[in-house]
Amino acid sequence: MKPVILLLGLLLAGLAGTAQPDKEVATLTYRNFKEVPAFPLLDLEGKKFSSGSVRPKGKTLVVVYFSPTCSHCIEFTEQLTSKLKSFKNSQFLYVSAYPLEEIKTFAITRGFHKMPNFRVGQDAAFNMGRFYELKEIPGVFVYNKEGQLVKSFDSKLKMEDLIAAANQ
Repeated sequence: MKPVILLLGLLLAGLAGTAQPDKEVATLTYRNFKEVPAFPLLDLEGKKFSSGSVRPKGKTLVVVYFSPTCSHCIEFTEQLTSKLKSFKNSQFLYVSAYPLEEIKTFAITRGFHKMPNFRVGQDAAFNMGRFYELKEIPGVFVYNKEGQLVKSFDSKLKMEDLIAAANQ
């Protein structure tokens, strides 16, 4: 009996030691990790996918962290969708920590379900929000065709600057 208790105690102690966050992972942000992050997300149907799997080869990825109730986010999205032809070869990933139903309503209202170059995901744990050190929304991050971060924008971005960054 004692060996079983000792073994169980050692196992629990080992698990407790691995439960502590790795300092490297805890400080991992878009500032020191320049590739497309691979965080678990849920699509509009509640199916899992990875943020790192969204960018097709040879395309720029524009990540937009948003809130479906934010007036700046709604205005930004209306400007973006009116200028889609200016984004020559871009994939868009819209991400929010809001409830899935609110995200889905936002996406359907804006016609994302009809746009093959738009993917929408829920970041329920706010992992990507922490990674991007969000202080305001929308937060917009542009990754080049090689998957490297080339530009980040806060909510005060100008559409022509985003277009220029996405078309580099």
